Amino acid sequence: MPESGTYFRRAGLPGIEALHASFVEHSYRPHSHPTWTVAVVERGAARFEVDDTKQRADQGELFVLEPEAVHTGMAAVPEGWTYKVLYVAPDLLSEWAERDGPAPRGAHWVVFRDRALRAQLLHAHRALVDGDAFAIEVAVLGAVDQLRPHLRPGPLAPRDGHEHAAVRRARAHLAERWADPVSLAELSTVAGLSRFELVRRFRADTGMPPHTFQTDLRISGARRMLAAGETPAGVAAACGFADQAHLTRTFRRSVGVTPARFARA
Repeated sequence: MPESGTYFRRAGLPGIEALHASFVEHSYRPHSHPTWTVAVVERGAARFEVDDTKQRADQGELFVLEPEAVHTGMAAVPEGWTYKVLYVAPDLLSEWAERDGPAPRGAHWVVFRDRALRAQLLHAHRALVDGDAFAIEVAVLGAVDQLRPHLRPGPLAPRDGHEHAAVRRARAHLAERWADPVSLAELSTVAGLSRFELVRRFRADTGMPPHTFQTDLRISGARRMLAAGETPAGVAAACGFADQAHLTRTFRRSVGVTPARFARA
């Protein structure tokens, strides 16, 4: 199975993106998305870790990840896996629900089977390839409606009941200086913890170490700039990557496609 990946982002449909990919050797580094991740495995099998749990999704199965869920991804069988992923901005679920209330959460299960949802998701992906904006929105809305039984109401709970104040300070500092070089010594001074304790608490509260958190912020910034028409070379310089090659390697391990392919979506 040759490796391939195509990203879809349609004008007039903010908050909806998709990835169609086949991977054998490709391995996602630990990362997160600000969106809901709803995937259909069409061939082969994938294995991944999400929030300290080990998961496997086989042909015909679906998996759903909440926004900001830290996860990896790689082939679970020698022939790799082919899958389609729908990324939906969290505010769209509340907006389409047409009711006031807390944002939905994922169900307790991550991988599951649902033939009706699978069919509706594949219909939405076909619309993304060759439909107009109206057809895509209707198809995605149908998929979200089928997804709803697999969600539960309630706000996202912190990983261990609360976030340490020092971690909040460190997160805010990284969010403010996401494109700049930040040393662990500098971050520990801002947080008011030793470097060892900061890394331990940061990982416990966010699911990733501080450097990975900053890389996620840089990837998010790169996505915005690429979608706005900036060149990969310019994006690499603006987002704190050493060069375009560094951006390309890091971007593909998080997004599944190169910056150039993403920009052409």
